Amino acid sequence: MADKKAEGATVTEPTYDFSDETIEKAADLIAKQGYITRNDIPEMKDLQWADAFGKKMDEYFLAKQADRFIYYEDFDYVGGDIDAIIFDMDQVKTRDDALHVLGKALGLKIVDGSLDEIEKNITN
Repeated sequence: MADKKAEGATVTEPTYDFSDETIEKAADLIAKQGYITRNDIPEMKDLQWADAFGKKMDEYFLAKQADRFIYYEDFDYVGGDIDAIIFDMDQVKTRDDALHVLGKALGLKIVDGSLDEIEKNITN
């Protein structure tokens, strides 16, 4: 676990070990289809794990000089489901596209409205 100080308190963040096999599988899928979800990598059901894995995949592609912009995002769906996607922004061009790709891949219903409208309603 990694310790961080947050406003005077120590917060312990989990650390994860990712197998070479999982990293290679994810890299191959991202190269082929442009993204990965929990359907591809079941551990992504844990959103903290998925966030850390997204950072690992970005580091992986940077080290390979693969010229990919890897992005991690959580999205909310109808019924309160929250799921994660790790995607290559050269293949899945926008966050809104990623929202729809993830929803379709997992069979989740998207909240009515565009992503910008939904976020505006949440923050206002």
